[in-house]
Order: sequence, then C-alpha cells, then structure tokens
Amino acid sequence: MEAKQAGKATHRWSKEIADVDFLVDYEGAKAVVRWVKRNEMLIKKGAVLRKETPLLKDGSLGFAAKFALMLRQMHAAQIKDFVTTEDIILKSPNEVGHLLYFAGTNSWLVLKDKHGKTLNDYSVA
Repeated sequence: MEAKQAGKATHRWSKEIADVDFLVDYEGAKAVVRWVKRNEMLIKKGAVLRKETPLLKDGSLGFAAKFALMLRQMHAAQIKDFVTTEDIILKSPNEVGHLLYFAGTNSWLVLKDKHGKTLNDYSVA
C-alpha cells in the first residue's frame, strides 16, 4: 500500500500571532508585516516594493505579475516611488507577496520574525 502524500498545509491565525512583526527581505522588497486578524494582513508604512516586474520566457506578463500590478494600482494612493506611504491592509500572505515582490515563492516561508521563525512555523495546523 502506498503512503498517502501530505496535502496542502492548513494555517490557523491566533491572537499570539497578531503581536508578531514579520519581516520581508526578498527580491529587493523589504517590509514589516503583521497578521492582525484571520483575513487581515497589515503591511506597515515604509515598505519597499520590488521594482522590476518579472516576465515570462516569451517576454509577456504572467498571471502573478498581472495580479500584482492590479493590487498595486488599487493601492496607488498609498504607494510612492515603490515605497508605501501608509499602512496597507490585504487579505492573505499570498496577497502580501504579490504586492511586495510579485509572488513567485511561498510567502508563508518568506515572512519571518526577528529570530528567523516563519509565519508557517507559527500557524501551520
């Protein structure tokens, strides 16, 4: 009998997580993020967004880049010269990754506290 493969991890928010500053330092993006409520991620003012939009091999924009550019357009009043001018609220770590660095990696592993403990470490069920 074949061993059952693990599925996608389930993450749970807790009140303890709401007090943790998670740092982003990835692909030129730098930010401090908090998971303040179950469906509410806060990117603190002063976050630096990745400047270069990644392209597909054929030179076109992929889905992740298009979604990221849409998020940036939605929050254009809160961003100037690739730096956030006020706090921004998003719904998930994945949206945070899109806005800050055009995704392309697992944001649950990119967001880390000052000791290097990931958001995944804090929240995986």
